[in-house]
Amino acid sequence: MAVTQKKSYCRICTSNCGLIVDVDGEQVVKVRGDHDHPFTRGYTCPKGRALKQMHHDPNRIERPQMCMDGVLTDTTWERAFDDLGARLRRIIDESGPGSIAIFGGGGGMLDSTAFLSFRNLSRILGTPQYYTDISVDCVPKFFVSDLICGLYGQSPRPDFGKCRLTIFIGSNPMVSHGHTFMMNLPADRLRQLQGNGEVWVLDPRRTQTATRASRHLQPRPGTDYAILAFLVREILRDGADREYLARHAQDVDRLAAAVEPFTVAKASAVSGVAPGDLQELLRSVRRAGRLAVETGTGVAMSRQCNVVAWLSWALMIVTGSLDREGGAWVNPGLMMQLDKLDLPPSPAGGEVGPGPATRPELRSIRGEYPCVALPDEIDAGNVRALINFGGNIVAALPETDRIIASLKRLDVLVSVDIARNRTTGLSTHVLPSKDQLERADIPTVLDILFPFRATQYTAPVVKPVGERRSAWWITTNIGRQLGLDVMPEIDIDTATDEDVLSTFTRNSPVTLEHIREAGFLVYDEQPVIGWLQKYVDEKLGGWRVAPEDLVRQLEIMTPPSDLMLISRRERRHFNSCFLDEKLKAIQIGPQEAARAGLAEGERAVVTSDYGSLEGMVRIDPALPAGVLNVTHGWDDSFNVNRLTSSRDCDPLTGMAWLSGLPVSIRPVAQTDGRCSTAAAARPMESTA
Repeated sequence: MAVTQKKSYCRICTSNCGLIVDVDGEQVVKVRGDHDHPFTRGYTCPKGRALKQMHHDPNRIERPQMCMDGVLTDTTWERAFDDLGARLRRIIDESGPGSIAIFGGGGGMLDSTAFLSFRNLSRILGTPQYYTDISVDCVPKFFVSDLICGLYGQSPRPDFGKCRLTIFIGSNPMVSHGHTFMMNLPADRLRQLQGNGEVWVLDPRRTQTATRASRHLQPRPGTDYAILAFLVREILRDGADREYLARHAQDVDRLAAAVEPFTVAKASAVSGVAPGDLQELLRSVRRAGRLAVETGTGVAMSRQCNVVAWLSWALMIVTGSLDREGGAWVNPGLMMQLDKLDLPPSPAGGEVGPGPATRPELRSIRGEYPCVALPDEIDAGNVRALINFGGNIVAALPETDRIIASLKRLDVLVSVDIARNRTTGLSTHVLPSKDQLERADIPTVLDILFPFRATQYTAPVVKPVGERRSAWWITTNIGRQLGLDVMPEIDIDTATDEDVLSTFTRNSPVTLEHIREAGFLVYDEQPVIGWLQKYVDEKLGGWRVAPEDLVRQLEIMTPPSDLMLISRRERRHFNSCFLDEKLKAIQIGPQEAARAGLAEGERAVVTSDYGSLEGMVRIDPALPAGVLNVTHGWDDSFNVNRLTSSRDCDPLTGMAWLSGLPVSIRPVAQTDGRCSTAAAARPMESTA
């Protein structure tokens, strides 16, 4: 059979790079970038090109499974649903619908119809036990947006054609493609930004992005806030557009008082960056006039997360850059159309509610509990069943051993996923969903991350292998077992992926048919400037530049420890997927290695206040003294979350601190060549 070429786009991350997939029958032969794609023009990363391997991976799940006598065993969809329905109905009868929890992982969040369906299931079921991986690495940025502009989840990005200064903090878009906006074609985008003016990077590690920047500053981990506070202080003292702030901002005096202590001397002492370098950054800010600031997971997963996100917004506001030409803009989305909606603003403290019973000090944010509460709720018996959509919970949450023990206590653990992992191995029911090459899709809620107002469509590239089904179909059938109509707009028995997708476009200026016909539909190539400013002025009376909770957090910021563990992104490693064994190492700079008496290839133990792990040492010249790195995502004894605690988390968002961890490191005496302090990797397990 001849090889055919089919267009699609990647949904491993939010960048949505255009793809050409070579198919021979139902065999995926090759995946490469689509040179005609207006976002990415032929670019895709190694993870996108590896979709062929993922689709044909022998670790893929092809049939429903149930745990029988402690072993996951293939079964039929009918039997799986009947058994699951009976168990869930019994739990609801005994403990109520609130004893069933929903978890949306990365695999579920990036499947548009899956996301719609499991959100609907949680609402119709009436359970407060709703969790997603947003509270693993994104919630600080989204929450700070809520505090400042009254809308949750807004994500400023540079006005790429005109922004004269872009500052990346703890973000490496050359590898990650941006955190909460799409940095497609990262090398080209960086060249474009430098053609406009300057690009500065603040990051302890000399990242791939830092090597391409105009300037790179290496602050001590967890101290970026001091640099931003210094910049805001100086601009407010000399250079702020006072007329603009008087018309469009609240509490400017409170902001000025909050940052007043951060002189260049203090900012230098806290961050470890020389005063002259800080002054040069300030001069760059003054020269540019308007700027954009982007933070990444290096910030979002650390103790300084909220304060850095706030001061990033504050710097853009005091320079008159936010939602203004030549600075930063916010995409209202083609599907979302936030600029057309009359949305009520969130109160000054954000859209928050009570937290779970076992963790009253925590809060829900927009109806979502923080993930750190999940093991407490399970251990207390408040959660008896967990339905997991595309999340490797074991790899993602703090206190690895504890989360494993908690998952084993569940009466029911359902994993809707495409491949076996540590979490599916603990499940009572494993329900195989289509991978991205097997399903139709449009970006829906993720279109607010696009670099301009647009959307796109992909048809299935190949037929599903085995008995894999769409995640929305799985969800609606779970609902049917409970007497719930999860998607009343469709006929479960006859609907296609496209039928479900069409429900997203009912109130859109474009229909699914228009999007499908175009493949990629550009609605407006120009930045949508001014809509958020108008919203804030009308609904709030101006930007809330000094939220009380964040001012208090700035006041209690503490200096970093002598040695800190930081996060990083890898080109061939995405969260707990596409794991590259060559990256399974404790990465440490030459100075720190010499100080610890470590050499390349030796084994070492990294210890925090909460645990330890052991691994091989790799010397990384990009890391300065005082810093080491263990890549996140491993779900075995090398899981960095063994160094964390579900109790060590942000009091405002409940997000666990997974980066910027105080640690120590020491060599391991080689005796029998086996790990002496970390548990050996366990085989796949099941719960009865």
